[in-house]
Amino acid sequence: MKRYLSNISFLLILLSFAADLSGQGKGFDKIKWEKEKIASGLIWKSSHTLLNDSAPQNINILIVNLHKRRIDVHYNPLENIPVSKQAASVKAIAAVNGGFFNVKNGGSVTYLKTDGKIFDSDTANKWLRNANMTGSILIKSGEEILIQQVKSNSWYDSHPEYDDVLVTGPLLVRNGIVSDLPQTSLVINRHPRTAIGTRNSKKVVIVTLDGRTNEAAGMTLIELSKLMQLFRCRDAVNLDGGGSTTMWINGKPFNGVVNMPCDNKKFDHEGERAVSDILIIR
Repeated sequence: MKRYLSNISFLLILLSFAADLSGQGKGFDKIKWEKEKIASGLIWKSSHTLLNDSAPQNINILIVNLHKRRIDVHYNPLENIPVSKQAASVKAIAAVNGGFFNVKNGGSVTYLKTDGKIFDSDTANKWLRNANMTGSILIKSGEEILIQQVKSNSWYDSHPEYDDVLVTGPLLVRNGIVSDLPQTSLVINRHPRTAIGTRNSKKVVIVTLDGRTNEAAGMTLIELSKLMQLFRCRDAVNLDGGGSTTMWINGKPFNGVVNMPCDNKKFDHEGERAVSDILIIR
């Protein structure tokens, strides 16, 4: 009986969040998705639709099965390079922008490890005190992903089993529950967003939401948290967003850029921002 009641409660929560997101626009469950199988273990879904008080949204999703694909962090510590160029240079199948970085000088501003090598670990100390840097992505051999609350630099240093580590945030969903986010400008204002969530250690959902144009409003992190929960993510974390938000798929038009990056302040595929690190799918 307890399990039955728990299932009912969870369904009511999902319906409540769906109602919050639908507003006056098209309900979440009514969205028409374009769907394409990019490769074995990789599905791309997209929609330009209305959600939440009729605000237009341009959504792109990659659903990754790590039984058949792998995910890695790719990083250039010396200079910032657009997602499309970085991803193509390592022959990725798909990619999105990654964590927070120094826009002017390049380099990550949070703890970052790729292929077992620790980069810029000292610069991450100040971010451990930042209220928004509450999450991290841990990748084991490209084939298992964990999204957890942030830990100390020394903890990541002492766990070599995680080849790739990226500190980012805020943490959006933890154990299926939406996080209680601080009321900062990063959280409460609508912006373009990039996020990654896990349904389990082998099934990953990567999302971009465009914004800052009349055709795409973007979301608050509260809205994004509910969206990631509705995508059945058990854990989810925010990545860098704004003008950095980019999704790339090899072989697609517009140099592979499938979303509408806004660094040129236009609703087109030309507004990529140069970034320091990306998440690549092979």
